[in-house]
Amino acid sequence: MNIKTIIKNLAIELLVYGILITAYALIVLRWLSEPLETLFHNNMIIYAFVGLALIVAQGALLERITSFLIVRLGLSRSE
Repeated sequence: MNIKTIIKNLAIELLVYGILITAYALIVLRWLSEPLETLFHNNMIIYAFVGLALIVAQGALLERITSFLIVRLGLSRSE
């Protein structure tokens, strides 16, 4: 794999991932900000576990979506 292909694939992956992160952040801010704020003020320990679960779920979901889109776009991945 040559350097131009690697740079092109990286740029496309960053663009796709950036769009997905932006959409995810807007969704979370719209629907989860108030419940998370209430949980933060009422029970900090549960808030910490919910926050951790959201971080792990976000990472797993965005990686699956990004991988799916990269395969559909026909880009090769260098693992």
